[in-house]
Amino acid sequence: MPRRKSVSDEAVLDAALKVMFRHGPADFTLADVTAEVGIAPATLIQRFGDKRSLVAAAVARDNEAFFRMLDRLPPTPGPAAVIAVFRLLTPDVDDAGRFADQLLWLHQDMRDPDLNALARERFTRLHEAVVARLPRLAIPAEKAAQLIDAQWQGALIQWGLNRQGRLVDYVTQALANWFALARKG
Repeated sequence: MPRRKSVSDEAVLDAALKVMFRHGPADFTLADVTAEVGIAPATLIQRFGDKRSLVAAAVARDNEAFFRMLDRLPPTPGPAAVIAVFRLLTPDVDDAGRFADQLLWLHQDMRDPDLNALARERFTRLHEAVVARLPRLAIPAEKAAQLIDAQWQGALIQWGLNRQGRLVDYVTQALANWFALARKG
């Protein structure tokens, strides 16, 4: 008879996400994860395989949580609704160093085929949520969604370099400014 799991796979993946984002992709270890969740290293390897497989499983779980959050957002169109979508993706950090560590995951998303597929799935769903909530603008919704995503990405980088106020406030203001300009056209 197999032993009963004392810690669910979901709890392990949630703990792995915390550790991964706290330490960054290169600096977290499987031992960090096992210490966080309280399981033996052999158990972690038995359940998830190597570090790369654990990362992919944890990111896939994070994607699913993000998709559920998107599904719970009101479908009402308007600038505030679009900004709410991007606030879900904006890291809850006010420390530029911690934020920079999170940006290291972008490097992984571009290099690792599994993480790249998960990142593309996440941004496809983000794009769909934005298009569904965009108010009427002078440009097609698909193009507007791409441009506002670029504005969001740029605001993240600008905040990381300038560190003006809280990240979420900085991003929110940048997106509100984008809408103010887009509605003038």
